Amino acid sequence: MATTTLSEAQASPKLTKKDGKPSSTSHYTTFGCQHTKSLLSAAREQATSGYTRIIQCIQDDRNYSSRAYRRADSTGVTGSSTLLCLQCPNITHARVKHKKDHGFAAESENGFLFCHECKDFVYDPTFEDIRCGNPRKRKRIEPQLDGEMKRLIANNSAPAPCAATGLRGFYNMGQTCFMSVILQAIVHNPLIRASYLSEGHRKEECEREACTSCALDDIFTDFFSQEKHEGYGPVHMLQGCWKGGGGLAGYSQQDAHEYLGFILNSLHTANTASDEEEANGSSGGKDSFTSSDDCDCIVHQTFGGLLKSTVTCATCHNTTTAVDPFMDLSLDVRSGAISVKKQKLSKDKLANGASDGSKETAPMDLTECLDRFTSAELLSSDSYYCRKCAASQAATKKLSLARLPPVVPIHLKRFSHSKSLSQSSKVETKIRFPFAVDLTPYSTASSSKSKENGKVANGDVPAKLAAESTAPRIYDLSSVVVHKGKIDNGHYISYARQGDEWFRFDDSMVVEVREKEVLDAEAYLLFYVIRQLDEDE
Repeated sequence: MATTTLSEAQASPKLTKKDGKPSSTSHYTTFGCQHTKSLLSAAREQATSGYTRIIQCIQDDRNYSSRAYRRADSTGVTGSSTLLCLQCPNITHARVKHKKDHGFAAESENGFLFCHECKDFVYDPTFEDIRCGNPRKRKRIEPQLDGEMKRLIANNSAPAPCAATGLRGFYNMGQTCFMSVILQAIVHNPLIRASYLSEGHRKEECEREACTSCALDDIFTDFFSQEKHEGYGPVHMLQGCWKGGGGLAGYSQQDAHEYLGFILNSLHTANTASDEEEANGSSGGKDSFTSSDDCDCIVHQTFGGLLKSTVTCATCHNTTTAVDPFMDLSLDVRSGAISVKKQKLSKDKLANGASDGSKETAPMDLTECLDRFTSAELLSSDSYYCRKCAASQAATKKLSLARLPPVVPIHLKRFSHSKSLSQSSKVETKIRFPFAVDLTPYSTASSSKSKENGKVANGDVPAKLAAESTAPRIYDLSSVVVHKGKIDNGHYISYARQGDEWFRFDDSMVVEVREKEVLDAEAYLLFYVIRQLDEDE
């Protein structure tokens, strides 16, 4: 479906390669976007003089606009940078228009120009010369670009149209819907998007064959630099999947959660492993991938969390702890609870013995699944050996989130497998999930009751993990993956949020939907993104 809805971009569009061919245009872009062009054409003197005053204010040592905001009815202080309106004294901490015809603002730290219509920062030579040309500029403001740098930008970039919002579907290339829904979740992940749009992976420097990171780089380049609304065929991503995905190769239907694990592993390997390590397989295995809790690649910085396991002996109450990395949370879904839904039947049907009710599985809340995941579990003596007692003992095991990552994928276990019956089935229980969830109650900091001299009793877990701030960790829903149909002949679709609007992605079809449709979906995977990052994250 063709749509021109603008997204809330998190990074400026990346450089779009032109195969080394010299540009036939001028040495640098005349205008940052079509909106700055209209502004400068209609009121250049007023716009430049107003921007000059803002830059002078920002570069003044007595400036407090970087932390204070002012509206018509109130003032306040914020911990983040603010936006100074180019057309009036308004200062805001939100990237939204305060007046319909006030479309530009300057960022309070460096003076970067923000276009409300593009919903992104724009590079405009006229305003950039003002920003960088003031002799009283701060050291952190970059010097003015020289002629060689301008030629480099012109020869290796193309203007990003305002309609290039990333709202595109993927063509189904033979039961590849499992891959499409995960790629949509990645495309709409603000941290991954910002990394790839800022040259987080340089395709021209990569020599790997069928590299999934290069394929993802192509997707971001095509989605956010061209005004296209038709579907996209991720051929190179499919090749990478077949080359390194083992059982994912072929045209049979696959599990979306399994593909999520594969693509995160593959992207981590492509962005960190050397060619020799990749050839030997020393950096591509699952164990190596999940144990890289200190890895600084974009995958681990986005999805990498720590799960703490605490086992307490029922006899001597000795406590042992362990911390393991995780990239997603797999939650059990209840399948046995039955409720009765009343139905109105005619007297004739009742006289013939028809039931006035039908059985259906009672719905669950996502918080109930999380409660079950972090609640204490009884272990039999066959499952636990206490070193202090030197004998097998009964015990309790409890899980908690020692470190929460910026993005938490939640996998709802809808597919159950019975070894005794040698068959698989799908759990149809409806899971009620919110648009925002506080994960603080499930963290180690919230569940820990006592600490002794900065140590966890009988554990090797650093106290800083158990003593993290208990400030609310609010996560907003970003994407939803849905499996429709039965286990052997189903189909995947997904929902993703673009700004304040929700869209349904069904292969190459993209449709704007109401929030109610999203909440009514039979979710299989949920992607939650933290609302505000801490300074050390």
